[in-house]
Amino acid sequence: MGKEEWRKEKVDKGMEKFDILEEKIGRLVDAYSTLREEKTVLGERLAEKELEIQKLKEKISLLSREREAAREKVEGLLSRVDRLISPQAAVGKG
Repeated sequence: MGKEEWRKEKVDKGMEKFDILEEKIGRLVDAYSTLREEKTVLGERLAEKELEIQKLKEKISLLSREREAAREKVEGLLSRVDRLISPQAAVGKG
């Protein structure tokens, strides 16, 4: 093998390695782009879920207030019924 052939072989191997490196960098860039897109989509989904959670918390709060108001009304009604029954019970005994 002459000096020229040896040099050409070295250049060919160097270009082959360069091509491999270029291919790997291309795959890396593609993977990065895909991950960046996925991150954006996941960020949007997270924001939607956080908004949904906030709305559900507000709904729970509203339902809790409504339940408390209903409980107070029922207690008021039971108290009125007790007052109505109590005097009659006393009259019936006497």
